[in-house]
Amino acid sequence: MKARFLILLLAILLCYILQTSCTTNSNLVQKGEVEALSEKIWTYSHSHPDGFTIDIRTMTESIEGIAVAYSATQGSHSRKKLNRVVRHALHHDGYVGGWLDTADSLYYFDSSRIFPEDSLDAAIKFGAKNKQKAIYSIKEGKEIKLK
Repeated sequence: MKARFLILLLAILLCYILQTSCTTNSNLVQKGEVEALSEKIWTYSHSHPDGFTIDIRTMTESIEGIAVAYSATQGSHSRKKLNRVVRHALHHDGYVGGWLDTADSLYYFDSSRIFPEDSLDAAIKFGAKNKQKAIYSIKEGKEIKLK
């Protein structure tokens, strides 16, 4: 009985140690990564005034797919808010989009999800769920308005 109790206690302790050490290491790496990635994307945005969608894990620009922004990062149009976008992207799909809104002359950043070109219906549903006015076909280079 004591042996089973000790084994169970050790198993719980090991799980706790593994969970907290992984979380701590992940958070430490992420804190350093967020600032560095945000600075790279900020610089990148200055050479891409018409917009972009980039995989922040590889720093490569997407050339196809349908980009749909998450509502959690809407309204992010400053360098300071870019950190929040990058943090969200690191925890989700790993894509950040940037685009100039000609109506207010502000350059916005979003954490985005990329859908395959043949998944327009799924992209539209995700866009509606995330309260988007439009989604973007990267390959075609055009905005698709949502109802």
